[in-house]
Amino acid sequence: MIEQTVKPTCRSCQSENIVKNGRNAGGKQQYRCKDCGVHRVLEPTVRYDQGRKEEILRAYQERSSLRGISRTFGVSRPTVAAWLKKRRRLPKVADCQTALKSFH
Repeated sequence: MIEQTVKPTCRSCQSENIVKNGRNAGGKQQYRCKDCGVHRVLEPTVRYDQGRKEEILRAYQERSSLRGISRTFGVSRPTVAAWLKKRRRLPKVADCQTALKSFH
């Protein structure tokens, strides 16, 4: 049998100079990069894929209540509210000013 060792790398700087750094609230192993100083889980779990997220947000746009969405899809109200807040973010002021200059 041939064994292959895989050296974990930092998700930020791709360095292999990382060490274990305790566990997070969910019990997953965290690592700290000695080069860039970032500490995080190497392979985070993705709870909701983009398609599922869009489906839930479309249901909200069809005038469903947050409570109804949380019951139907099994997603907490604060999670849906955070998704809506991210989606509604306004563009930066500098972007608006450059857009206005192009009209003049």
